[in-house]
Amino acid sequence: MGKVKPGMSAVEIATLHYELIMENNYDEWLKTFRKFHQERADRYGSSPQLYWKTGRKYIDKLEYSYKFKLVEEKYSTDDHKKIFFHRLNKEGKKQGSGQVPIHIVIDEDGEWRVDVASW
Repeated sequence: MGKVKPGMSAVEIATLHYELIMENNYDEWLKTFRKFHQERADRYGSSPQLYWKTGRKYIDKLEYSYKFKLVEEKYSTDDHKKIFFHRLNKEGKKQGSGQVPIHIVIDEDGEWRVDVASW
């Protein structure tokens, strides 16, 4: 069975999203997205395609990693969560602004899924 399971919280899905790209597990990573994005993933220039390419470049070439920071409650609602992750360099220190936002929404099936990710 895969790592994306029914009933996962917004933080669990967001965390898994970054863990799976760091593990280089594209098929399971894609399941963290809204169905809308999953259905268009094979199209040139789709959000998942761009996120994967950029994310893997940062991980492979710059050795970045991502760690949960917080849910920004001020910009969150019952069906949308803005969550921040720390972007860490290979020494484990904050890279750049040190915080990366990801937007998680309730999808059409009632599950939390990624709508917009950052690297």
